[in-house]
Amino acid sequence: MNVDTNAPYPASILVVDDNPRNLQLISTLLSKSGYKVSAVNSGLKAIKFVKEKNPDLILLDVMMPEMNGYETCNVIRQNPEADETPIIFLTAKSEIEDIITGFKQGAVDYITKPFKSEEVLIRLKTHLQLRASRAQLREKNAELEQLNKELVETRATIKADANRLKDLNAEKDRFFSIIAHDLRGPLSGTMGLAEVLANEARNLSIDEIAELSNALYGSTSDMYKLLLNLLDWARLQMGLVNYKPEAVEAKSVINEGLSMYEAKVKEKNLVVELTGDDNIKLFVDHNMISSVMRNIISNAIKFTPKGGKITIRTYLSGENAATIEVKDSGIGIPPEIQKKLFRLDENVSRNGTEGEESTGIGLLLSRDITLKNKGTLTFSSTEGKGSVFNIELPVFAD
Repeated sequence: MNVDTNAPYPASILVVDDNPRNLQLISTLLSKSGYKVSAVNSGLKAIKFVKEKNPDLILLDVMMPEMNGYETCNVIRQNPEADETPIIFLTAKSEIEDIITGFKQGAVDYITKPFKSEEVLIRLKTHLQLRASRAQLREKNAELEQLNKELVETRATIKADANRLKDLNAEKDRFFSIIAHDLRGPLSGTMGLAEVLANEARNLSIDEIAELSNALYGSTSDMYKLLLNLLDWARLQMGLVNYKPEAVEAKSVINEGLSMYEAKVKEKNLVVELTGDDNIKLFVDHNMISSVMRNIISNAIKFTPKGGKITIRTYLSGENAATIEVKDSGIGIPPEIQKKLFRLDENVSRNGTEGEESTGIGLLLSRDITLKNKGTLTFSSTEGKGSVFNIELPVFAD
């Protein structure tokens, strides 16, 4: 359907009149003026034609048998496809009541008979131009609505990006703070011990050298673990960690985590109890979850005093999930630290029961890794009584 009078193809006009002479006269006039003309001689035929081929404009005679022009117009207006098609009445009636009736039925104009050719052509051109203008206006409104929608979405994206950038800057600042501050302790300790060994080795007994060497190893080990956590967290944030889930025995990742801290467990005389279901298989990335267990177990050991107890329990916690619960009888976490435990922009550094340094980066890393593995990491803690960390992960479906 063409509604542009300046288009390369002609506008289509439907002429409806039961008088053959009028049909012929009007059709000839419009055809010579460049319009594509269709003609029918009844209201029923007009309704059928409009359903099949909605014209750009309808010239409709009022006085017709069976169904007059008013009735025909009313039915056509009920067709959603033709609700804005201009309908101009051709009528011999000039009474104001008849004109009002025509407008009420949905006509946009009327031409009285006998009509003048120039009047018919001018009125057609005017209403076709009006219709084209309305169509263009709707199109522009639709474009504006789309642009407005895109603008709103863009603003939301910019706001989200700005918030994300703010968070990233805070994380970056905290990250560098950890590197600058928290590495200083173990690094200074390592350098101090190394300096003593370098300068006093000839004057020290074998037992003293062994003691210093053990202390040097412990300080170096702490620094290595901190660096490992920092690097793992940075790689995770940059999307450089490949997530490759597979069937992993829960007890294997627990034992891997414990094996790294055998010396520390022995040094603090801790009791470690393993309970629960030994046959649970998780569907996780083995290396990632090993890192989580390493950090959670390390945390429990740091904050449990000598002679304390750590219990690690594994159990099915849902139809497709299992939980590894790490419970300690340690010093617990103060309420003010609990609120910011998983926030990189907050400083949660504190020392363990034997002065072990802790930055909080390990727990943050563990939370992010657990989420990456479609799991959750939650905790509860009572200051002076201990903490419980629950790592819920998907199970492997045999």
